[in-house]
Amino acid sequence: MPNLSVRILDKLPNAAKGKRDVYHDDKVKGLSVRVTSSGYKSFIVRKKKNGKDSLTTVGHYPTMTVEQARVKARSLLSLFDSGIIPKQREQEQQTQKITLRQVYLDYVKSRGTNLKENTKKGYESAYNNYLNQWSNTPIAEITRDMVEKKHRAITKQSPTRANTVMRQLRAYFNYAMGEYEDGSGNPIFIHNPVSRLSHIKAWNREKRKQTVIKTYDLKKWYDTVMELPQHQFNNKKPNTAEVCRDLFLFILFTGLRRREASTLMWSNIDFKDHSLTIEDTKNHEAHSLPLTPFLLEVLERRKSDSPYIFQGTTPDKPLNDPKKQLEKVRQISGVYFNLHDLRRTFITIAESLDINTYALKQLLNHKDQRDVTGGYIITDMERLREPMNKITDYILEQVK
Repeated sequence: MPNLSVRILDKLPNAAKGKRDVYHDDKVKGLSVRVTSSGYKSFIVRKKKNGKDSLTTVGHYPTMTVEQARVKARSLLSLFDSGIIPKQREQEQQTQKITLRQVYLDYVKSRGTNLKENTKKGYESAYNNYLNQWSNTPIAEITRDMVEKKHRAITKQSPTRANTVMRQLRAYFNYAMGEYEDGSGNPIFIHNPVSRLSHIKAWNREKRKQTVIKTYDLKKWYDTVMELPQHQFNNKKPNTAEVCRDLFLFILFTGLRRREASTLMWSNIDFKDHSLTIEDTKNHEAHSLPLTPFLLEVLERRKSDSPYIFQGTTPDKPLNDPKKQLEKVRQISGVYFNLHDLRRTFITIAESLDINTYALKQLLNHKDQRDVTGGYIITDMERLREPMNKITDYILEQVK
């Protein structure tokens, strides 16, 4: 066919139904115009390299003129000759524009059910409060200097929070480095700017919380907790104070994490074997514990039609936030504590009683990746019963 021109393009007939006709330009080899059955005309460039056929749409007629199409076609063909596939280049350029918000959303989605609800809320809080101003920034434009400056700014408010936010940002970049690829399967992003903090040793020192209920405060705390129902004067069913009382005791005498204890269901309890098993744990490992006579008494008090042992204001939901009852115990007893302090108190007592290290790890469902031998040791439930009884007896002795 002769060189493409306005006169020729305007006269091209529509393709047959379901078909597309292609007409080649004699002036620029590789440039063609494609016509659909509806008369839609597109400029295309087709090039074969190493036996592979690559086709790229240049533009649409008459929005793009023939001369404009030829100029762009020559540029694309030059890229082909240099070993660059234009469609891949365009895709890579689009990928380079991926914003931090998109990476954040993709990361959370990729974690799926492996991401605990509390962890997800923590990510949302950190992102919205500290990273939101970078939401529309392509991550390729987030520099190491920007990261260092952001870390310093947050550190002025809270050193621990600054570290937490940067660890999350590091996770987003690591995800992007493994997730987004070019046309050849190579990573688009190869640098994590958060690495600057390690290089210049800028991570803040974090002190692990060591708050526990002292032995000499246990009786005051215990007596106040046991008297909690006396301080509820409404007719709520169930009695929230009673539920909170037993939840506090259950955490102290098992060392369970707050969420593990508060969402316990009757299906987690084996009354025949006097044990409990939790499948949905922080480290995703099933956790089983023997139940002491004291704990069985607590469970006996909580028996109801609700599927949850520590039910909320309605039978179909677990207890949500016992902060009012928590504060009441603090005020009356004079012992300041939070629910995780009860777990730490359990641990401290166990260590003071020289409980075997591996037995203690089993009781707490601790998983240490650095401990090579620990993975080969399977502790039988009955072997945990003795240390559980020992811890329980010690606490009860202190609160007499």
